[in-house]
Amino acid sequence: MNKYITMLIGSQWHSLNVHDFNDYKNELIYNFQNTYITFQTSDLIREFKSKESKRLPGIIDLESFDKQMSQEGKEFREFKNWRVLNFLRHNRVIDSKFELKESNFKMLLELLATLYLRLLEKDNTEKERFEKIETHVNKIIYERQLKGIRIDSNLAKQKCSELEKEIYKIKNDLQLEHNIFSPDDEKFQLIYLKSKGYNIIKSSLYTFKVHRNEDKVSKLLYELIRKQQDLDSFIYILSHWGGKERTYPDYYGFGTITSRVILRQPSLQNFRKSNRTIIIPDKGMKLLYVDYSQFEAGILASLSDDKDLIELYNTDIYSNLAENVLENKTLRSDAKIIFYRYMYGDNTLSENSKRFFKKFKKLEQYKQKIDVEISTKKKIGSVFGNYRYSFNDEHVWSLSHVIQSTASLIYKNALIRVRKEIRNVDFLIPMHDATLYQVDELQFDQLKARIEDIYKDEFKKICSKINVRINSGEFAEETN
Repeated sequence: MNKYITMLIGSQWHSLNVHDFNDYKNELIYNFQNTYITFQTSDLIREFKSKESKRLPGIIDLESFDKQMSQEGKEFREFKNWRVLNFLRHNRVIDSKFELKESNFKMLLELLATLYLRLLEKDNTEKERFEKIETHVNKIIYERQLKGIRIDSNLAKQKCSELEKEIYKIKNDLQLEHNIFSPDDEKFQLIYLKSKGYNIIKSSLYTFKVHRNEDKVSKLLYELIRKQQDLDSFIYILSHWGGKERTYPDYYGFGTITSRVILRQPSLQNFRKSNRTIIIPDKGMKLLYVDYSQFEAGILASLSDDKDLIELYNTDIYSNLAENVLENKTLRSDAKIIFYRYMYGDNTLSENSKRFFKKFKKLEQYKQKIDVEISTKKKIGSVFGNYRYSFNDEHVWSLSHVIQSTASLIYKNALIRVRKEIRNVDFLIPMHDATLYQVDELQFDQLKARIEDIYKDEFKKICSKINVRINSGEFAEETN
C-alpha cells in the first residue's frame, strides 16, 4: 500500500508518493489499496464517483489532520480560514513570497509530504489515536459523502421562500428599530458584543444565543445568523451537483479542535428542527435519531466523581439548574446554556449561577485540578489524545476541552462499533451529541435497541459512574 499526496489544479490531478519523491505523476492513480492525502477531499470523492466507483480508498483530509496533530486554538493562528499555503506558512515551510505556479507543483507536493510525515510523528498518542479511531471514522463519513443523502427538493424550495421572507423582516427590524445597517458583517458583530461587555463563548453566534433573552439585538442577530445559515444550505442543496434527489455534504472527521465531526456545505447538522424535514430515507429504510441524554453534564459528573452531581443526573441536571437559578423548571434549554458557560469558564455568570455550582464540592476540586494540570503540562485532552496546547496563561477553555474531547471520543467509538457490528444500518449525519441513521424499516425496533446498547456501553467504558440514558426514535419525534 502506498500513500500519495494528491492535488487538483484546473482539471489535472498530481500525485506524489510520500515515501518516494521520484514516484510523481500528472494523474490520479486509481488503486483502492492506496491512501490519498489531500486538501481537496470533496474533489477527490467526486473524482471516484465520476468513475462510478461504489467504494473509496483510504482518504486523509489535510485540514482535519492538521487540527488533530497541531492542536492549536485559532487564537494562535495568523490565518482565520484553513488554506493549504497558509498551512505551509504557519509551519514555516514556505514564506510569504511563495507563489504557486506550474514549475513548482511537484515542489509543493514534496513540502506537503514532508510536513505530513513530520506532524504524524509529533506525538505518539495522537498518532495511535489517528490510526485506531480517526481513519475508521474517515471511512464511515467519506463513504456517506460518496453515496449522498436523500432530500425532498420541493420542500427545500418552499423552505427557501419562507426563510427569505423571515430574513428580510429581521433586517428591517434591525434597521428601523436599532439603526443597524450591516448585521451580516462579522466585524460589526464582534464590535457589538464588545460594546455590551459580553465575553465571547465559543463563537459570536453562541454568544448571541447566550444573551438573546436579555438583549433584543442579540436575539435578532442570533435569529438572523441561524436563518441565513439554513438558507445558504438550502440554496447549496438546490444548486449544487447531484441532481434533485440527493445532496452530498462535505464531511470533516476532525472538524473542530475537540474533534467533533462536522458538515460543511450544506450544513445539515445545524438545521433547525423545523427545517430538517427535507431529509428523507432511502427506499425500505426509516430514519432513526439516537441522542445521548445530558451528554456533557453526565461526563463531567462522572469524571469529577461528584456524588451530588451524579445523583442529579438521574433526575435531570438542566431542569434542576433551571429551577434553582432561573426559578422556572421549564427553562431547561436556557439552563443548558448556563451549564456550558460554566464549563467554558465564563466569569460573567450571575451570582446565583455561581452559588449553584459551588454546591458541588468535588466538581470544584476537579475544576481546580484541570487548571493546575494545564498550567503545569501546558496541554490538556481526553484519556486518548485529542490534546489542546496552551501557549499563554489564557486557558479558560480547559475544562470545556476535557469534557468535549471526551464526548467526541465516546461518540466516535460508538460510531465505529455500530458500523462494525450491525448490518442494515446506514450512518447519515452527526448531530452534535446525536446521530441520524437510516435503518431497515422491517427491523426498526430491533436495530434501535442494539444501537442504544452500543452507545450506552461506549459511554460506560470511559464514564463508569453514570448510568447513561439514550433518547432515540423516529426522526420526526427527535427531542433534546
